[in-house]
Amino acid sequence: MFQRYSRRRQIGAATAALLVVGFGATEAVADRALTSVPFKDGFESGSTAAFHRKGIDGTGSVDVTAAPGGRGGKGVRFAMPDDGNSYRTEIATDRVPYGSYRYTFANYLPDDWLRYDYQTIVSQWHGGTGTVPAVVLAVKGDRWMLGVHWKLPSEQADESKQPAHEATYDLGPVRLGHWNQWSFDITWSTPTTPGSITVGLDGARVGSHRGPNSYHQDTAPYHKIGLYRPNWQAAKGHVKGGTPAVVNYYDDVTITAISPGASVSSSAPSSPASPTTTASPSGPDASASASASAAPTGASTPGSTPGAAEVPMDTGADTDNDGGPLARTGGSGRTPIALAAGSALLAGGLALVLRGRARATRRRAGSHRG
Repeated sequence: MFQRYSRRRQIGAATAALLVVGFGATEAVADRALTSVPFKDGFESGSTAAFHRKGIDGTGSVDVTAAPGGRGGKGVRFAMPDDGNSYRTEIATDRVPYGSYRYTFANYLPDDWLRYDYQTIVSQWHGGTGTVPAVVLAVKGDRWMLGVHWKLPSEQADESKQPAHEATYDLGPVRLGHWNQWSFDITWSTPTTPGSITVGLDGARVGSHRGPNSYHQDTAPYHKIGLYRPNWQAAKGHVKGGTPAVVNYYDDVTITAISPGASVSSSAPSSPASPTTTASPSGPDASASASASAAPTGASTPGSTPGAAEVPMDTGADTDNDGGPLARTGGSGRTPIALAAGSALLAGGLALVLRGRARATRRRAGSHRG
């Protein structure tokens, strides 16, 4: 009797342990599904170490400092002097796999920002060495501009002969001395996945793009923030000392995996942008990147550097040290495999309990008959 009782206790304990494993795995999977945040940094650590790429051409600086404009906490300050050598001061996140993501960040242009009629790129999503950025957020004059570049799968083989397609969108006026809260909902295009971009500013939708938005490389573009003025390069005829140093602040940079089709939600009025430029669109999806009113153009826009043709986007080779894809993280690290294993163990434990009970019943019946 004591042996039978002990055996039942052992089986019960084993079953309880199996239940814990099984339900623990279920909870971890649910947590993983709800917290897929590949990247998040508010610079409160006082460092930019979470950004594993850094590119400074010239003597620009990247410093974590007190956030201006009454925001509180810390932010990162990008400064770039007009010394004839400085034209890029940026940091970047790691790559993420292809999919749908919400990129959010806040940036602040100080009150003493001077109008510049060429583009100053403050955020870009880059596909890698030798390509024009797939997506660009820039200041041109006193307007926010969105630029999108892509190639069709059939054009990837010969990059020297086939330039990237381009669509440019006006996102509205720039506000100085104001923290701009941006959201970019991007589904990166692949040969089998239509691309899309929805842009939100301070809770209102200000622009969208439908169609290709990448170069179909091994991973999706990575995100850069900071300052980049292509026309400040000496090779493009820029003369130093024309303007004071350029300053831009950033805070609260996040990348969140989202369901395809998710977009900016807001009770504020929607102000969708219309494209102003489309260069040589082609292919079945290209028409979705711009409305029918957009006309191709190759003309340069007059700017503040006499005789220099504008480079609307980053057309130079990217010298960043491109790494491999960023593994998805979240939860406690358990996977659906752990859930399946827990379920199997649970089923086995229940079977042991039922067999033990059946044997105990037969023994009791035999003792009653004797």
